Amino acid sequence: MKTDMVDLVNLINDMFIEFTRKQVFSKETADFLGFAQQKFKLNAKNDWNEIIASEDILEDSNEALKSFLKFGLSGPTKYNDLGEKYLRLYGVLNAVYQQQQAILHIFKLFKCPNPKVVKQEFNDLSITQARHKLGAHSINYISQSNEETEMFVPVRVQFEDYKLTYFNHKNNESNEIDLKLTLEEHSKLICKTYLSIANKVIKTVYKGNTVKQEQVLSSFNELEIVMNGAWLVKGQDGNTIINIKFE
Repeated sequence: MKTDMVDLVNLINDMFIEFTRKQVFSKETADFLGFAQQKFKLNAKNDWNEIIASEDILEDSNEALKSFLKFGLSGPTKYNDLGEKYLRLYGVLNAVYQQQQAILHIFKLFKCPNPKVVKQEFNDLSITQARHKLGAHSINYISQSNEETEMFVPVRVQFEDYKLTYFNHKNNESNEIDLKLTLEEHSKLICKTYLSIANKVIKTVYKGNTVKQEQVLSSFNELEIVMNGAWLVKGQDGNTIINIKFE
């Protein structure tokens, strides 16, 4: 079956967690935080705890995104409840933001290159813009073009499960976004960023050992192929992963 980007986030997160935990706990030591700091060339001992917390936030927020993609703004309910739709709208927008902050924090802690460029990529997403305008700064959004204050509200009469229209009271303009499409863009960028983190960390751990680097990276490279459009197939044993690329 074709793997959704939101599911791929979990696959990459699980694989990265398994790799990093094995590195830290493969050697019994009283000072495992110090060992983790040395292993991954972190700036401080507590960076490891912050990495773990960020990985948890990635996983938790992903559950929120999966629920939204399954049930939309209406949610798993038989009632046409306007309050439920607002809760799910504000919830999904902030789940996106929490996920972005978590991956950017991991990116920074592992000292990956060009963090400002990656942050800007996330800022440019339409779902991020919707979060800032509706989920955080509805009445005091500062325009990036002229630095004037703008006000945004969702148009409730046009609520659909996966379509969002919001209105700018400053200039009477409205914007419409496809929530499914922009969430896929967001999740794909999360995957891309996470894979670049894995690449950096693996090369740090196995510095000078290109054979080991390529061996460990092969599993992550398979998931990169999936990210770029391959199909993910599991064998009858439930463990074998086969990637088939259709042109």
